[in-house]
Formats: sequence, structure tokens, C-alpha cells
Amino acid sequence: MRIHSFFCAPGALRRMAAAGLACWFLVFSVLAVPVARADLFSFDLKDERELGEKFNALIRARMPLIEDTEVNDYVKGVVDRLIGVKAPMSFPITVSVINDNAVNAFAGPAGYVFVFTGLILNMEHESELAGVLAHELGHVSQRHIAKRVGEMKALSIGQLVGVLAGVVLGQTTGNRDLGAAVAMGSQAASAQAYLKYSRDDEREADQVGMNALIAAGYPPQGLIGAFETMRKLKWMQGGGTIPTYLSTHPGLEERISYLKDRINKLPANIRDRKNNDVAFKRAQMLVRARYTDPKNAVSYFRKLGDKATCLDKLGLAIALSRSLEDVAQARSAFEAALVCGGNDPLVLRESGRYFLKVRDFARAKSLLEAALRANPKDIDANYEYGRMLAQEGNYKAAAAYLEQVRLRVPENAEIRATYGQILGQAGDIFHAYLNLTYAAIYDNNPRQVKFQLEKAKAAAKSDDDRRELAKLEETLKKRSEFWKTKPF
Repeated sequence: MRIHSFFCAPGALRRMAAAGLACWFLVFSVLAVPVARADLFSFDLKDERELGEKFNALIRARMPLIEDTEVNDYVKGVVDRLIGVKAPMSFPITVSVINDNAVNAFAGPAGYVFVFTGLILNMEHESELAGVLAHELGHVSQRHIAKRVGEMKALSIGQLVGVLAGVVLGQTTGNRDLGAAVAMGSQAASAQAYLKYSRDDEREADQVGMNALIAAGYPPQGLIGAFETMRKLKWMQGGGTIPTYLSTHPGLEERISYLKDRINKLPANIRDRKNNDVAFKRAQMLVRARYTDPKNAVSYFRKLGDKATCLDKLGLAIALSRSLEDVAQARSAFEAALVCGGNDPLVLRESGRYFLKVRDFARAKSLLEAALRANPKDIDANYEYGRMLAQEGNYKAAAAYLEQVRLRVPENAEIRATYGQILGQAGDIFHAYLNLTYAAIYDNNPRQVKFQLEKAKAAAKSDDDRRELAKLEETLKKRSEFWKTKPF
């Protein structure tokens, strides 16, 4: 999402932090800033790739990303469906989900796309989520930022990353001093002043987004539905809590109006498309049950009463399982979910995860094996089954399962730590310390990185080991830029 006509002064950060939407325009205003001298305005694909990699590392270091493969694969599937009908992009698209209540999404440099959990939770249909993402991808494909590069002074990649760090830290932590200390100031203000989107840019992103939405087979009303949901949220919350781009350049009412006019001119077979929300509702349930306040989630699912589906019953069980005070209630809820939807691999996996947590290993093993038979590619089921094998003392078999998970989700601190511990128990000391170092990197823990890295270096024996160490140190080099506020 883009914000216009808004200067991200330090005092504004704290006021807007609760909405999760403080200064995103500034973030994306600087994405295509040139890196050459002030008299040579060039910003080629190599520059954008470098900025994108560092920007992605920054977001992963400072934002609460979720690594739930069911949710991430779902969102990636929506994006892939949209870009599959667009002209080829300059970069592969990488999708991540940020655990934040903001009703927002954004496309960063070099194809890095981020979606807030608040957007998933507040939309009613997948087509609405797809509409927002189609709009964002429209800005990317039309290169609206790049067109304004020549109007401003050059900034280095390092300066740009610093500006991004200041914006992200200020708005996500609510700590204006921390954000300002990193990179707020005249360069940030200048970047915003030169590169804000125009009325025509927003209109074009709407139209291009609508083209993609239609070509991908979605009901065209999705983008309008998203706008109307955000308008309702603005009224309910007293205004100011949704991206201001929805009320400026052009106004929200005007945008809804011209999109409705366009839809009315479409053939009936396109206008009358139906929503298919099966996958969307699964992802939405997981986000609510696992990543929102557990008491609020329990209350939401219980209020459904007799209208609760098998999926809702699973959501209640997951929410209850997050509290140690509700162990008995959680067990009962999982049993009810299994009776209702016991053939669903998601129900089997989540139930197995719970019974492993309460150390009912026999029940957990049976359920996780059933989940893997139903869906052998389920990364979460593989992870939980590997953990269970380790608790049984079968470390080599456990390591094989965790290796598959690590390959699929390479930047998850918890997975790396578990894998490292299992490798150590299996006797592979070098790779144990190697993975524990990666875990510390992805957990943004410089002190632990130093400790584990020294152990890994001492355990390295072969040329292959040293090559793996070199790759690790390259990853560490990229990450360490964002640890300037922490001692190493």
C-alpha cells in the first residue's frame, strides 16, 4: 500500500504505530533511488537486486514474519496466480507474511512482496486479498517509482537501507528515538517529496490490477470489496487507521465509482463469477488461531456456536492449546475437531502437534503419520514428526526429516535450532554448530552468533566444511548491517 502527502516526522511515528501503517510510503518512495553520483542518475537491475536483498534482510531482521508454511504457501499461490497472467517480471517474486494487524501489503525492490496478517484477517473473500495484491503488483509492473528517479539526488545503497531501517523501526516498535537514530532526516524527506505517487499512478495501478484480477479468473468485484472493507474499518475506527492513499490521489469514493463503472461494462460471465474461498478460509483460520491474541481467538470461535464448521472447531482447539491454563479444554477441542474432520490432513497435523506438546507420544505419532500419508509434502508435519523421532532417541531418522524442512524453510530460527540440536545428538558436531549459528543469525542474536560460530570453526575438518563456513559468513555479513544497535 502507498501513502501520499505525509512527512514521516519522528512525532508522527508513535501516533501512527498502532495502525501499523505509519510511514510505508517513505519505505517505497526510496525503493528505486539511484546509487550513482548525483550527476549520473542510473539505477540498473544489479542495483535494484542489491537493494532488494538488503531490504529483505532488514525486514526479516526487524519485522515479525511468520513461517507457517500453510499460510505462506497460500499467499504465495495467490501472488503466483496473479503474476502468471502478467508480462514477465524483471525479478522472481518472493512472498513473505508479516505478523501485524495492519490492513496492508507492499511490494519492495527486486520482487520482494510482503503481506500483513491484518489484511488476511479483515478481508471477506480471497478475491479481495487478490485485488489488493494485484494493485501492488500494478505499481511494480508500471515502474511508477523508477519514472521519478531522475528528479532527485543520488543516494547510496547503504543510505537507502538506513532510511528504510529508520522507517521500519519507528513504525513497528513505536520507538521514535530508535527509528530516528538509524536514518530519519533530510534524505528521507527528500526521497518522499520527489517520488510520491500521482493521481494517474494510482488510477493506473487500479486499472492494471483489475486487468490481472480478471485475467487470473477472480471475480472483478474483489478490488472494490477490499476498498469497501477498508472504508468500513475507517468509519468504525474513527478514521486515520487505514492507508491514506485510500482517501487521496484520487479519493476512495471516486475509485470505487470508476471501478464499478468498468465492471458494469464487462461481459456477464465475468461479472457473475463466484468466490471460491476454501483455501482462503483455511489460511484465515490459522492466522486467527495461531497469531492473534489467544483469548480473543477463543472468544471468536466460541461465539460461532452451532454455526462452527470443522475448520472453526480446529481453530478453537489451536487457540486453546496456546495457553497452559486450557490443557484439558484444548484436548477436548482437538477430539471434537478429529470427530468432525479427522480425514483432513490439517486437522491430523495440528492434533498431532498438540499431543506431542502434551507428551502423549503414541497418539502424536499415530496422528502425524496419518497426516504425512495424506500429505507427504506437509512441511509442518515433517517437522513435528522429526521432533517426535528425536524424543524417541532416533536421531539419524529425525535429522533426515529436519533436513527436508530446512531446505524448504531455510531462514527459520526455530527450525535451524532444532535441526542443530538433533544433529549434535546424532554425532554430526560441525553441522550442529553450523545450524545453531544460522539459528542465531535468523534470531538476530549477535552474541550467540559469535559463540556458535567459534564452535563451528573449531569443528570444521574438511574443505567442504570450510566452504559451508564461507557461505555462512557471507549470510552473516549481510545480516550484521542491521545489528548496529546491538553489541557483537
